Amino acid sequence: MPEEKPRVDSDSSTKIAKKITLPDGFRVGIVNLDSILNEVADLKLVDPLSIREELLKRAEVKNYIPSGAKTDYATALYREYQLKYKPEAVKEVTKTEGHKHTRG
Repeated sequence: MPEEKPRVDSDSSTKIAKKITLPDGFRVGIVNLDSILNEVADLKLVDPLSIREELLKRAEVKNYIPSGAKTDYATALYREYQLKYKPEAVKEVTKTEGHKHTRG
């Protein structure tokens, strides 16, 4: 008799984890990242704090996020959100962060 295959949810997106980079450079997988980003974008929120809170709340549904790392996860999720929906804002931040002069 053939072995029975394990059941897989019909929603295969629940099994896909995409990596995000936390502020300290550590990379972690987030299940349903694209869905999370899309759902929050559909809310049409403007306030960055509200966007971060919604991203984190939705990520916690299928992902373990240590309580001490929630701020880091929210920051990383928000960066992914900006990359997808506001890439020009990320470019401007990167430009100003990477362009520091010192007197010598």
